[in-house]
Amino acid sequence: MIKIFTLIFLLTFTLFGCAETKVSQCQKIILITKNIAQESENNRQTKDIQKALKVADAFEEAAQNMKDLKISDEQLVKYQLGFAEVYQGYAQTTRQFVAALQKKDIPTLQLMQQQLRQLGRKEPELGEAMNRYCQSNL
Repeated sequence: MIKIFTLIFLLTFTLFGCAETKVSQCQKIILITKNIAQESENNRQTKDIQKALKVADAFEEAAQNMKDLKISDEQLVKYQLGFAEVYQGYAQTTRQFVAALQKKDIPTLQLMQQQLRQLGRKEPELGEAMNRYCQSNL
């Protein structure tokens, strides 16, 4: 009987013991979102174009880091890719905004502001949905 229990335990551990839990996968995504949120908050009111471009670089890096995460939970993969898309959007839109600002291209500036606002609405929606999912069935 003990041999059967040991065998079952070893098989279970081998199959599932090394798999990451939903909670640990959530934490990986949350860590990236917190880090980029802090970076963004620290530079939100900057008028320095070089700092704005560095923030765009940080968003691009966060997007890549998000894509590089090894997430196995299907629903979390959707959130992972959603955040990566938002961060890539912030990076591209910020760069386009800076270019338009330097050219004094008012129509493009207005369009980029609108796109940034849209991204600004999408990110918290993703975060709230992911938080609900991560807190479910704990």
